[in-house]
Amino acid sequence: MPKIVVVKSVEGKIEDSRIVEGELASIVKEIARKTLEEWDPEKSDFTIIKARYELRYKLPISPDLYDTINELNLEMFREENNLIVIVPVYTISFNNEWLEDKYHDKAIYVVTYYIDEEEKKQIEEYAAETTKAPKEFQQGSLGLTLTEEDIAKLEAGLEEEATQTSRKRRTSRSRKKK
Repeated sequence: MPKIVVVKSVEGKIEDSRIVEGELASIVKEIARKTLEEWDPEKSDFTIIKARYELRYKLPISPDLYDTINELNLEMFREENNLIVIVPVYTISFNNEWLEDKYHDKAIYVVTYYIDEEEKKQIEEYAAETTKAPKEFQQGSLGLTLTEEDIAKLEAGLEEEATQTSRKRRTSRSRKKK
C-alpha cells in the first residue's frame, strides 16, 4: 500500500503534516469530505486542483529511492546532474478570498505520494508558500500570445509526449505478461 503525505497549511504555517497509507485517489476524497466540514460556503470557494509537481534529486540516487519512484510508476527524467520526478499533487482549498485583483488561499490541504523526507519537506514548503500571501492577477495577464513557431513547438512536444506514453504502456504490459 503506498504512503501518502497530507499537509495542512494555514496562512503560511504548517498546521499538520502526516503520512498515511492508502490509495492516493481514496485519500484525496477522504480529506475532501473531512474538509467540507471546515469550509464556510458563505465566505469562500471550495476547490480541488490536481497539478504536476517537479521534484529534483541530485544524481546518483539510492537504489531504495529509485525502487520507490518506480513502484509508484512516476514519470522521471534526467536533466544534467538531476533526476526530475513528476508527482501528482492535489491542492484542496477551502478558505480563500478575492481582494480586488488578488487571490489568497488562506488554508489548504496538499495531498500527494510520500517518496522520502526530502520530498515531504518540498511539499511542506509549497503548501506554506501557497498560503503565505495573496497572489496578484493583472488585467490582461490572463491572455497568451503565441507565434506560429511557438505553436509548432507545442504541437511537436504533445506528439512526443503521446509517443512516450504509448511506449510506457507497451513496456508495462510486456512486463506484466512475463
